[in-house]
Amino acid sequence: MPAAAHPLTWRDLPLLSRSRKRVLCLDSRRAAIGHGNLLGAGLLALFSAATGIAAAASETPPLLAMASYDPQTALAHWLYLAPQEAVHAETPLAPLAEALIAHPALHGAQALLAEAPLDAAWLPAMRQAGFRICARHHLWLLESALAAAARGAWQWPAPPQRREADRLYANLTPPLARSLLPSPTASPTALVYVEDGRVRGVAQWAAGPRGVWALPMLHPDTHSPADALTALAVFLQRGRLPLYLAIRDNQMWLEGALNALQARPGEIYALLARRIAQPALALSPAEAAAVPGAPQPTAF
Repeated sequence: MPAAAHPLTWRDLPLLSRSRKRVLCLDSRRAAIGHGNLLGAGLLALFSAATGIAAAASETPPLLAMASYDPQTALAHWLYLAPQEAVHAETPLAPLAEALIAHPALHGAQALLAEAPLDAAWLPAMRQAGFRICARHHLWLLESALAAAARGAWQWPAPPQRREADRLYANLTPPLARSLLPSPTASPTALVYVEDGRVRGVAQWAAGPRGVWALPMLHPDTHSPADALTALAVFLQRGRLPLYLAIRDNQMWLEGALNALQARPGEIYALLARRIAQPALALSPAEAAAVPGAPQPTAF
């Protein structure tokens, strides 16, 4: 019987130190571009729940888990799991998931999200912990792209373009994924692709020490998807850093354009989600004690 997990404490520092280089990253963006690390996140979690970083540990087996909370989207993201050699198909991850969900740093989160390669040996353990696949994406590496004379251009969105991009995202995204994964416009790095005066694409992006990551979504009527992706690569160019493109399963038709750009296909990731039940509010007020001599309500 696995022991219950607990919030990270100073007594867990030896395990944190031993595991800092033996980490499974459950966020494909961080894994690709190298943003953050287990040790730094663990130390932040120890200081205050206000940092938005939750960390938990279990003794049997000895495991660490860390998650972050994004109040803008009301979603929590499981970031790290360590040590990686202790995680397999039968590893009991439910206690760690429960400890993360109950952590004060994730208060208000509607769901806990995670990512795992489709061929990961430990994916069954995530399912046993209550996670379900809500979407998939294929990570492509675009190391170089020549500038193209596209009919459209990527730009920072104005408020009307944000609303148009939200409608585009809603029309392109299946209901299950749409209910759990916010529109790219929820990100402060949101971009829109405007072609012939209309929003034909939306993307969000992030940069790290090892590259740039982007999640683009294009309308099927886009004049030239290859040109649109090339224009995105030019817009996001950061020196010689490679560009990683996360292509959702409902955008797999873009693979032809990516092959034309000589992009290299990488891992296919499952986007996992576990909904978090919110406390129910009382529907009726509590009765107050009667005060002698106080006015009483009258029934008409």
